[in-house]
Formats: sequence, C-alpha cells, structure tokens
Amino acid sequence: KLADRLHNMRTIDAKPMEKQRKTAHETMEIYAPLAHRLGIRPIMEELEDRCIRILDPVGYKDIEERMELAKAEQQEFLSHLQNKIRERLDGEDFKATITGRIKSVYGIYRKIYTLGKAFEEIYDVYAVRVICDTVYDCYYVLGLMHDLFKPIPDRFKDYISTPKQNMYQSLHTTLIGPSGQPFEIQIRTYEMHRTAEYGIAAHWKYKEANNGNATETTVTEEEKLSWLRQILEWQQDMSDNKEFMSLLKSDLDLFSDTVFAFTPSGDVKNLPNG
Repeated sequence: KLADRLHNMRTIDAKPMEKQRKTAHETMEIYAPLAHRLGIRPIMEELEDRCIRILDPVGYKDIEERMELAKAEQQEFLSHLQNKIRERLDGEDFKATITGRIKSVYGIYRKIYTLGKAFEEIYDVYAVRVICDTVYDCYYVLGLMHDLFKPIPDRFKDYISTPKQNMYQSLHTTLIGPSGQPFEIQIRTYEMHRTAEYGIAAHWKYKEANNGNATETTVTEEEKLSWLRQILEWQQDMSDNKEFMSLLKSDLDLFSDTVFAFTPSGDVKNLPNG
C-alpha cells in the first residue's frame, strides 16, 4: 500500500489539479502517518514533501528557495563538521560511520507554519549521524561530542533508554558549531539505524539477510508487531473500505498526540492524550 501510494505521488503531475489535491490530502491524513507509525522514515518524508508541494505550493516554494540559496554553504558546513568529528574519533582510535543530512522540506515547513517558529529558530536543519557498534559506544560518543562542541541546554533527547512508540531509538543532542551555527547530532547503533530507516520492515529485511528465511519472532517483536496485526484484522473484518480508513485515521490521530507515562518500576507506557 505504501509503495503504491509513493508511486502515485511521484507520478501525480499527470492528473488534474483537483484530483492531485484530493490524493495529497488523503496521503497526508493516512499514508504519511501510517509510514510514521510503522517507523519507515524515508517513505514518510518523501510522501510529506510531495504532498505539501501540492497542498501549499507557496509555502513549499518559500522553504525550497531558502534551502537552495544556502545549498553550497550547507554542504560545506556539514563536510566541515563531519571532518572535525572524524578527527576526534580517530584520535580516540574509535571506529564509527559518520553521515550528514539536511532536514526535509516538510520537516521545516511544519515547524514554521504549525509551530510558529522562525527559520533561524530551527536548530535541527542540519544533522550529523554517528553510527557505532554498541549502546555503550553511543553514550561514549555523546561524551566526546559534548567535549568537542558546546551543547545547547534542554536540547538533549535519549530515545535509546526511552524508545519512540514506532521503535525509533537514537541519542539526539543539539550543539553549537564552530561558526556559531546550531546543529544536531544523532548517535545510534547499526541495528537502531536499520530500524530508523525501515521500521517494522527491518525485522523481516534483517532476518532474510542473515538467515535466508524468517525465524521465530521474540516476545518483544510480537509486541511491536501487535498494532500492525490489529490493523490487518480490522481490514479483514470490514467490508466497507471507507469505514476501515476512518477507523485507521482515528487511531493514527491518537498516536500523533501521545503521552509517555512512567510506572513506579520505570516502565514506559504510551497513552493517548486525555
């Protein structure tokens, strides 16, 4: 379903504008949140970017032009950061993969138009990812980065000890770059990175790569897959596709507004707001 919708959005220019807007609106309400819920980030980001280009072409063009103006400087800034981080890790004889990324157009759009932030107030336009072997390595790299760059107070998130509901795990910290430009560092293991890219699909993808066939799922995996199984059961039980889509949308709406509650023993429970 997601791959088919992504293909529809990539070829949508051939359709009349009214049909484009209807498809983009449905995609934004259901398919992009579904990709988010299943943790499949690249599909989610591309769907969002393609939708907002149709639903708000003026806002999309404004952000795209701002990003385009600074494209050469952005790449230079990211390369400089990656080199500094590589030098520091090499000095510690520490092996890791370092990559850079620039935030998606919709990611910036949402912060400007939904959260009311100025472009200059968005601290995670630039991000560097450091991918290492173990959880211990992640926290070790975090210490090195806070020593190398000045961290911004209250801009640290530990999604390793408290994963997001869609299985995402990573350490996020916002730092001040050498030129005074803020940027984000995301630190995770290779397994966490696979889950961040493919979400639920990473479980099958990784098993097939390792074993050539699926193995018995663990209890933890069963829990992670339970929501998807529930959705599939709903679809089988309902003859009316509109009713199913309505139920799915209401469930995704609950997910988008989640409260994290801690039990006395420290377990995290995800509850809908209210």
